[in-house]
Amino acid sequence: MKKPDAIVIGADVGGLAAAAYLTRAGKQVLVLEREVTPAEPIGPVYALDPLVLSDLKLPARGLRFVHRDLPLAFAAPNIVSLGRDPHQAARALGRLSLADAGAWASFRRELYGLARQLRPWWWSALADGAPGWMLERAKAKALLARLSVTGADAFLAEHFESESLIAALLFDASAGGFHVSEPGSALALVWRAAQEMAGLEGATSMPAPDTLIWSLIKAVGDADFRCCAEVTAILTHDGQAGHGRVIGVRLKNGEEINADCVLSSMGPSATMALAGQPAQHARLGEARLLISLREKIAFAPARLVLVERPDIFADAHEAARSGRLPAELPMEFVAASPDKVAVTLRPVPAYLKQEDKVQLAARAVRALGRQIPGAASLVTGLRFSVSAPERASLTQLLSPSRTRVQTKIGGLYLCGAEAEPVPSLSGRAARIAAAEALKFQK
Repeated sequence: MKKPDAIVIGADVGGLAAAAYLTRAGKQVLVLEREVTPAEPIGPVYALDPLVLSDLKLPARGLRFVHRDLPLAFAAPNIVSLGRDPHQAARALGRLSLADAGAWASFRRELYGLARQLRPWWWSALADGAPGWMLERAKAKALLARLSVTGADAFLAEHFESESLIAALLFDASAGGFHVSEPGSALALVWRAAQEMAGLEGATSMPAPDTLIWSLIKAVGDADFRCCAEVTAILTHDGQAGHGRVIGVRLKNGEEINADCVLSSMGPSATMALAGQPAQHARLGEARLLISLREKIAFAPARLVLVERPDIFADAHEAARSGRLPAELPMEFVAASPDKVAVTLRPVPAYLKQEDKVQLAARAVRALGRQIPGAASLVTGLRFSVSAPERASLTQLLSPSRTRVQTKIGGLYLCGAEAEPVPSLSGRAARIAAAEALKFQK
């Protein structure tokens, strides 16, 4: 092939979305994927960018959803579902705590009111500024300032008394490796609420098997693909390690491919390590497990979070940072199809041995069996994946979107899940990174 206009590293949601936007603009794109074939993500996704869905026509290209809008649910010990209707959620909470039922509506107003105003900050391709610019009233500015220095556990304890409710809500605050007591974790709850307000596309959804990645591959169109093509270096010119401008990539087989623009779906640290900066290794990870069953089971269309107490998050966080499997581990269960259940487990050590994976799978199957008696005996297969994203931070939540996708190397951009305020498969960072790359090439 002739010299590509752009190289995209990674054929995941971010990489494929970025490649699709570039090919739509008439660019010759080369997508390099390390594995034999692009992997469909396990489990639900949230924060899918509505513009990506519409711009790339993903529903018309085959994207389907098993569930389009999954409410949060937890066992206390009966299942309590917290859907979009605050009155129904309050009635459900009333069986658990009358005080929490009365506090639910005001909590949602406070959380979603701030999220509604901050949504443009996280969604738009802003180059500079501060999120306070989005807030018109002093009360909202004061709330943002307070949540920026408040842990999610303290924020939730201000509103609710039930440990099981607080623990379920903390699951979202622990995404991206947040410790639920650290500054920024409370603001992560606001970010999550902002995604839920995007309509059904922005809510937590479960794509039908093998439709999300496949629809993106079809959206990429005329781009060139190379699988089993692991990038070992990003080549630069006129600069020290981590600076200058990009001139191409080097593959594991020694081949060098020239291009003036490179978009990476890897995390910031992993990307810059390829460009010569010292590597920073993650210590926390997230495990996902797809359990296949030989019979269909009845599973509520919800995100069922199983964690009994808020302190489990802190204990699990410290254990995972030390490289140990936590004694107790928060889990989220979602029906991926009538005979498949997706499980998310976090936090876990970033690097798991085979025996650790077996133990985690056994825990998940036992937990499923406790919720649906007899389900453990129906298991016919397991698919396991572990991701070790770089830790989300308060700085990331407060940074403009264009800043998050840019690097110090001219022509090198970040388009993956870790270029989001909190790691997510939204495709939004890919859309913004592709726009930045097109401006750079002009």
